[in-house]
Amino acid sequence: MDLYCLGDSLTFGYGVKPQQRWIALASGEGRTLHNHGVCGDTTGGMLVRLHTGLLPILRREGGWVLLCGGDNDIFYSGCASAARSNMGAMVHQLLGLGVRPILASPIPVCAEDAPKSWGGVVDFRAAAAEVARYRDWCRDFAAAFGLPFVDFYADFVAEDGAVRRELYLDGMHPTAEGHALMAARLRAVLEELA
Repeated sequence: MDLYCLGDSLTFGYGVKPQQRWIALASGEGRTLHNHGVCGDTTGGMLVRLHTGLLPILRREGGWVLLCGGDNDIFYSGCASAARSNMGAMVHQLLGLGVRPILASPIPVCAEDAPKSWGGVVDFRAAAAEVARYRDWCRDFAAAFGLPFVDFYADFVAEDGAVRRELYLDGMHPTAEGHALMAARLRAVLEELA
């Protein structure tokens, strides 16, 4: 199984060693995961990269595509409307090609630990609430179209609803331990699909 993972810094694995990234950890057992994450990218950028990079490969070789993005759309604009539109477009284009996409949620934003230098351009408290709503939309959208859904968000929230700060490097990106949780969550979904 070839799984092409298209996303932003969460997919790229910002801040941890390549072998600690969830994509590397979830590979193996007959699965090859390809990292198509770009730090700072939006879902609009993902849509362009789907057309210029992945669609030619998928037409030639087949495979699955995991879509994980949207945080940066929210950080830059304050809302998830562009992320929802672009994710919908990518899903429908992949389905039209005969490729079954997998949707993945972003992780929560830990506003208390987010970079202070970004404070002038990003309201992290508002972004955290919007990311939570966007996660719900991703789950509901996947269910509406019968798509697999990977809820990365769930492992980063404690039972009382608090964000698990110890799993973050900077309020936005996971530690190596966070990546291990993400890999386990993805492996469980992939095993159901096998």
